[in-house]
Amino acid sequence: MKGLLIFLGLTMAALARPARDLPVLCYHQVAEPRMGDDMIIGPETFEAHLRYLQEQGYHSVTLKQAQQFLWGRGDLPGRSVLITFDDGYDGVYREAMPLLRKYKQRAVVFLVVGHIGDRRAATPHLDLKQLKEMRDSGLFEFGSHTYDLHVLIPERLAARRIFPSQILADLKKSRSELKRLLNVDVQALAWPYSHYSRACTQLAARAGFRCQFTTDYGRNRPFQGSARIRRIRVSANSNDVTTLEWKLQHPELSNRP
Repeated sequence: MKGLLIFLGLTMAALARPARDLPVLCYHQVAEPRMGDDMIIGPETFEAHLRYLQEQGYHSVTLKQAQQFLWGRGDLPGRSVLITFDDGYDGVYREAMPLLRKYKQRAVVFLVVGHIGDRRAATPHLDLKQLKEMRDSGLFEFGSHTYDLHVLIPERLAARRIFPSQILADLKKSRSELKRLLNVDVQALAWPYSHYSRACTQLAARAGFRCQFTTDYGRNRPFQGSARIRRIRVSANSNDVTTLEWKLQHPELSNRP
């Protein structure tokens, strides 16, 4: 009993202190696992993650709160986390949304905008009806994962297989289409495959993106800015709660997918 009281006291003290850093979790698809696709985690696993976050007192924050924190313009609660999903697969609606509601957490979905409603792939993308329901739920914010450039952009740029004007046009189109479709002012971008360069980040800033996300591992701290936000990738190869706990506690040491 005494040990439990000490643990609870330490937990409450940690929550009372402002956050010193912000971990950002990067998921892709929540669905029944499929052999050979390490981007899919099962609903039971995702629920276990959310249950752990809730039990440990983690509070999921908004993009605006994260941005203000990274610019050194606002504090966050002692245990804060930003939950993100890349690509915009429909499992985020079918499986993740009910669980986020259950555990009172929220998330950001980075959409390949030109693939909205695409049901041809083995992993279908979210359609407009689903996205509108997600928007109206208050559980989700949206960002861009490009309009139709889900490729290794810096490599193509260096090889002159794509030009800066094309990248800029694609990024601008992703913002304008999300505004047209969902009436949201998107200012956050996640680079495909986390491949980016200084030239790319400058083009994104010109396109109006104030937050740019990577999957570089590490801590996000106040005053670092929001041009290269690090994330903790979660995959089928390392998705148990013990690994998640370790990654949250040691993000600067982790290079495991």
